[in-house]
Amino acid sequence: MTKLSIKTIFYFSCMLSLLLASCSDSAAPIYQGPDIKFLRTSSAEGLEQEFKRQSYDLKELDHGVPPLILQTLPKDLSNIKSKYRKKQIFFKSLLPMILLANNEIRHERKQILELQKLVLNKTQLKEHQLQQLADLATRYKIKRGALTSKQAFKELLLRADVIPAELALAQAANESAWGTSRFSQLANNLFGEWTFQPGAGIIPEDRPEGATYEVRRFESIYESIRSYLHNLNTHFAYRELRLLRAETRADGQPLDGSKLAEGLFRYSIRGEEYVKDLQSLIRANRLNRFTDVGLRTRG
Repeated sequence: MTKLSIKTIFYFSCMLSLLLASCSDSAAPIYQGPDIKFLRTSSAEGLEQEFKRQSYDLKELDHGVPPLILQTLPKDLSNIKSKYRKKQIFFKSLLPMILLANNEIRHERKQILELQKLVLNKTQLKEHQLQQLADLATRYKIKRGALTSKQAFKELLLRADVIPAELALAQAANESAWGTSRFSQLANNLFGEWTFQPGAGIIPEDRPEGATYEVRRFESIYESIRSYLHNLNTHFAYRELRLLRAETRADGQPLDGSKLAEGLFRYSIRGEEYVKDLQSLIRANRLNRFTDVGLRTRG
């Protein structure tokens, strides 16, 4: 039997703590848009037909992506032999929801900037504005205190920001085996998040004896994506990603998913190799083509 080094044991313990913490809820309001279409298609062919009705083609996104929310991924994804077709369905399924979830974050970031501007102008916040700020601080796990302080706003803006679509797509593909994993199919869980609420998830087949965690079950694929974004924006392990993102903002540069992936070396026990896998996925699938894509608007 090979003995684990102290360093390996410590690293594994750290990774365990990340997984335990990843079960936190995302409490932001669900995006309410008049043009959203909810899809409950259970087959790949049915989903492709819906995409066709929406004139949704990844090669023609000049007019944006239709705002679609999937209840589940197609149950027959694993039966598709063509890698190209499987990837197309996977990317087309997730891209609208990533953009929708990022729009929720943009809305919150705008609120924070507006409140910060008032404070900088020495305008006394009204009661409802103070409550709004307190709610945002709670959601983004900012330690309570002087919420109108310069440091509090700095930390809020560090956390309340988007994750580039290309990075979210790469992680979803890596973590869910292109949407075919047991947990993505049975629990709408694309990113392997845990829960300790009995019956709220699925028990992993290889769960150690005595362990009580379950792989969290989500009501929809959209909820899994929202929770994932919230996890990256609040957990201590991904502070490096948030700092890289803030530095990019300060330099006036567009966010780059491949660059931000460097801040995710704690996401997997594989560390830097995991980061390289994500960057390789982004390159191989030309996911940067989705960096500047937005949601389709009427007309």
